[in-house]
Amino acid sequence: MGFGIVDIGVYLPEQIQQPEEVLAALELGKGELQFLRKCHHLEGVPVTEPGQMLDDTIAQAVDRLKTRHSLSEIDLVLYVHSFQVQTPSDYRLVQRILCRFELEHIPFYGISQMNCASSIAALQWLERISRTQPRIRNVLLICADQFNFLPPEWRYLRKSAILGDSAVAVLLSRESRQHVVQATHVLRDTRFHTGYHATADEITAFNRLYVEHIIQGMKELLSTQELSFEDVNHIFPHNVNWTTWKEFSRRTGIGLERIYLDNIQRIGHTFSTDPFINLSSGLEKDWVCRKGRSIMVSIGLGSFFGFALVEHGGCEEE
Repeated sequence: MGFGIVDIGVYLPEQIQQPEEVLAALELGKGELQFLRKCHHLEGVPVTEPGQMLDDTIAQAVDRLKTRHSLSEIDLVLYVHSFQVQTPSDYRLVQRILCRFELEHIPFYGISQMNCASSIAALQWLERISRTQPRIRNVLLICADQFNFLPPEWRYLRKSAILGDSAVAVLLSRESRQHVVQATHVLRDTRFHTGYHATADEITAFNRLYVEHIIQGMKELLSTQELSFEDVNHIFPHNVNWTTWKEFSRRTGIGLERIYLDNIQRIGHTFSTDPFINLSSGLEKDWVCRKGRSIMVSIGLGSFFGFALVEHGGCEEE
């Protein structure tokens, strides 16, 4: 039996930065803006205030979770981030957060090596360590990134996405029978390890394989459970852009109505938190089949394609 997702605390800053503001700093033309607006359906991304520290951002998400669930029985904390953490030297970010919630005695680990796919990598790592450490029953997974200490133009992934700020606090438990993580998989293609520093030719090659790798990775995930796309009710995607999922739908025959796309337009890509924010939104809107299956997707530069298979109900003890 895997860990079930009990609840998700989500923090999205109220301030929304428009694509025009980011592109203006780069002195890019109207064509680039029209591409983001019309092709990718992007309206804006959430951004934190210039002086807001990352631990304050994370605390907002944990607070939202704590209003609904006690954290007194947490056995392990996992902290995921995609980008290099921007804090003063010896700031002890995670320790500060844990002290706020009286969790300073709880062991914690940080995971960031797979960029935006690190959130799925954390679920994969948890799955493995739980086999040898049965005492781990309840886990707090924190995923958070913000760019407010960096120039706004750094938020732009050329002709692909604008990066927004966010944090999620996910409560996972072995005891939960709802939203159980049944399997995880990370597909790696390190030919594109240069990431942000890729050449134009490398970017072209990566974009050519992008949707193909998503499809391949999902098939590999499903094959471990002897399932196929027909057995999947929903997909909670990585929010890089709407165009990706339109092409995915065309190639696989999975209708766009089965892919949760509402947040791509509203908040864009928010690093490793995308699938958790989408799952939270889908549950709030009663969009999720209560006894169905979903695939959560998160993709990191480098390149890493992360997938988690979630069963939403009717899970019995093995």
